[in-house]
Amino acid sequence: MNTLRYARNKDAYGLIKLIDNCFREYPNCILDVENEMTELLCIYSYFKKKNGHFWVIEKNKKIIGSMGVAPSKNNLELHKVYVTKNERRKGIARKLVLKAEKYAKKNNYKKIVLWSDTRFKEAHRMYLNLNYKKSPITRKLYDISKTTEFYFEKNIN
Repeated sequence: MNTLRYARNKDAYGLIKLIDNCFREYPNCILDVENEMTELLCIYSYFKKKNGHFWVIEKNKKIIGSMGVAPSKNNLELHKVYVTKNERRKGIARKLVLKAEKYAKKNNYKKIVLWSDTRFKEAHRMYLNLNYKKSPITRKLYDISKTTEFYFEKNIN
């Protein structure tokens, strides 16, 4: 059985393992916690400081999914939606994103926005199926992975 719960700072190891495994599926996609994603070491505190929330999904006491939300201008921004490979296509990411949408409605956000690595095509299909609009806007992160990201958004009514 899967359990959805708020993340805690002590989830760092499991969260890092989840994201590192996801990154390893793509060429030259490297997780550099010490220099580029230090927030993974204290995820609860990081999102609390941003007036946001971070959730994980556990199965057999292992983190198999994650997602954060935080205000961005007048929008709600999605962060770090990841699901371990052998648990994909079971509706876990969709459940997380729908939770974010419910949170957005409850807190009167008009739009959800997100950036997604151009390599994450499976995630892009899910966002498009959930009626997110992919913008022609991209951004380069100039990180160790040479990441370029697509911008997605969805109006919340």
